[in-house]
Order: sequence, then C-alpha cells, then structure tokens
Amino acid sequence: MQKIEKWRIEELGLVLNELSFLLKLGESSEWANVFSHFNDESQKIVTKKEFDLDSLNKLVRNIKNCFFKASSFTGTLFRHENPKEETKLNQSLYLIKARLLKILTDMENNIIEYIN
Repeated sequence: MQKIEKWRIEELGLVLNELSFLLKLGESSEWANVFSHFNDESQKIVTKKEFDLDSLNKLVRNIKNCFFKASSFTGTLFRHENPKEETKLNQSLYLIKARLLKILTDMENNIIEYIN
C-alpha cells in the first residue's frame, strides 16, 4: 500500500497548472507547454480507477529533471519593461518553483510500497 493520497496528486496538478500559466505570462511558452503536459499527465493519474504508482513515479522523476542545473528551466527569469512587474513575476516564479519542489520531495518520500 502506498502513502500517496489522491488530493496530493490533485495539488500537484494545481501547482503545475499555476506554473504553466505564470510561464505563459512571462512569455516562456516552451516551458509553459512542458508543465502543461505534466499537468495533463497528473490528471490522467488522478482519474484512473486503479492507482498507477509507476506512472506517478515517472511523472515525479520527469518533473524533477527540469530542476537539474543542466536544464535551462533552472535559470529562467522573466524580463518586463516595468521593473516592478518584472520583480513581481520573478518572485512568483521563485515561490512556485519552491512549492513544486516541496510537493515533489514529499511525494518521493511517500512513494513507498509496503509488502505484508
């Protein structure tokens, strides 16, 4: 039995959707599409009748790969003609990345199957 509740996967989807929206606002459509795809994958996992631990594990791994130093996502910053708006967008990006990493770390820690 795994320790991942359905609401945790739904929370992951909400954060992925929020990140995708923010990336679109910051005119980073390529990364927005990547995270939108991850959101679609999380929705598929949530809607299945039987929990698919392998799919969830793969999704978590794929999302975490975006945070490796070799990925351009780690250095993504927004540019805006209004410095205050630029600061606001970049702070939002920083915070949502941190939320996403926290969720992924929690999921990784709970993706454990117990065998009786």
